[in-house]
Amino acid sequence: MKIRSDYVTNSSSVSYIITMDLDIVNCFIEFYSGTESMEGSLRIAKALKNFMIENGTINYMHEHEIYSYLMKFADDDGSCITKQILEENGENTDPLQMNNEELFNYIRGELIHEKKLSNTIGGFGATQTEQY
Repeated sequence: MKIRSDYVTNSSSVSYIITMDLDIVNCFIEFYSGTESMEGSLRIAKALKNFMIENGTINYMHEHEIYSYLMKFADDDGSCITKQILEENGENTDPLQMNNEELFNYIRGELIHEKKLSNTIGGFGATQTEQY
């Protein structure tokens, strides 16, 4: 809990180190391309791949090209949203119908904060580094 002199809030922030093995992500994308049931996951994979290439730091570990990025966000300000919250509010849960901002709010909430990223999209990982 954060305490301020003018007001009190339960706002909580978190940070994660997001990792991406470019070869594995590319294999995931190639393998599932054209699979109708995977279109949402493919959109997420491509968006996150482009984000990591543009913003991440590249490292070479054991002959693998690994991108990493320290992602910080509040878990209660709308920038971190889950499928359950969207459903409860009667909002869109289809990644194919989300704009870029909505998609990344969904990625942060449903995949990163809910610890589903590596199980959903091959080649990505998330390690929580802070909770404050």
